[in-house]
This record gives sequence, C-alpha cells and structure tokens, in this order.
Amino acid sequence: MSYQIVAFGDSNTRYYLGDTGTLGPLEEAWPAKLEAMLRAKGVDAAVKNEGHPGVQADYAMEHFPDATAGADLCVLGFGTNDAKKLEVPLGEFLSEISDVLDQAAEAGMPLIMLGIPWFSELLAGPQLQNRLPIWNESLSSLCDQLNIPFVDLYTPFKDDPEQWFNERTTPKRHLSAAAQTRVAELLLPLVLQEMEKRK
Repeated sequence: MSYQIVAFGDSNTRYYLGDTGTLGPLEEAWPAKLEAMLRAKGVDAAVKNEGHPGVQADYAMEHFPDATAGADLCVLGFGTNDAKKLEVPLGEFLSEISDVLDQAAEAGMPLIMLGIPWFSELLAGPQLQNRLPIWNESLSSLCDQLNIPFVDLYTPFKDDPEQWFNERTTPKRHLSAAAQTRVAELLLPLVLQEMEKRK
C-alpha cells in the first residue's frame, strides 16, 4: 500500500528561481527528493508537491482541505510571505496557522511543520528580517504545545546564503537546490517516524 504525503507550502516548497521569477524543476524540489529518499529505503511513498509561490497563511487556511485530500501526512510550510510584510502581525499569522492545525486535527491528518527560512534584509529591510527568529520561535512553541514535529529551516541556512539560496542578482530569499536536498534530509527521519505510528 502506497503512503501518500502532501507538501503544502509556498515557493520554497515548489522550488522557485528568484532571479528569473520562474518555477524550478520539480525533480529538484524537496518533495521529489524526499520521495526518492523514501523509495531508496524501500518505502512505497508518493510525495505530492502543493507549493504555491507568493501565498500566505490565509491561503493555507482556505485551501487546506483540497490540497491534502487523500493524503496520509502533510508537511506544511508557510510564513515567509507573511513575515516579510510589516502590515502582517505575528498574532494574525499564528491565528491563521492555528486554524490550519485545527482543520488537520479535525480531519485526523498528521502534520510536520516547516519553519520559516532566512531571507536577506535587502528583500524587506532589517526590521522585517529581524522578525524571523521571533516568528520561528513562536511557531515552534505552538507546535510543541500540539505535539507537532517542527523542522527549523532558519538556523541551518542563514550563515551561508551563497550555498543555500539560489539568487545571484536579486536579494536572496529562495532555497537553492542544495538546500532543497537538505530539507528532504531533515524531514526523512520525521516522516519515517510518522509512518511507523500508522503501522
């Protein structure tokens, strides 16, 4: 029996090339790489990429049922497009994410939550970039309260933007192919743990 996973998130789930404003190859996005890693371990699993560039947490709230229909597990990755806008307060973001988590609980859908990756202060200014640790800490705390696994995507990538972000001529904000592989590696043990619970 195949295990169905949906990766529901923004451009860093879809794999987006910031310099050209185009979609990167699906096979280089972390969902495809995670599927390949699972299959290499003999696991019959499919990982569907439901990454949508530019969307915010309100999109997740509205589209969660359709995006995750038929899935056994959802990896959720939103927040970058909320955090980079000063008009979006942390409380609003957490409220919308909490709504998504409530929907998942009501549907009996296990979740793994991705943190918000680093982005350059050239994108939205130092004030907005400085929100990222605070937003990630709050998101992690929310997940801890609900026993939802949380994957930190801020700390592993912030110290080497040249390696981990794909932009070369515009502000660095989208994960590189190498970072996409690293996300899949970070997710792999958590996904295997979730699968084990269902046996």
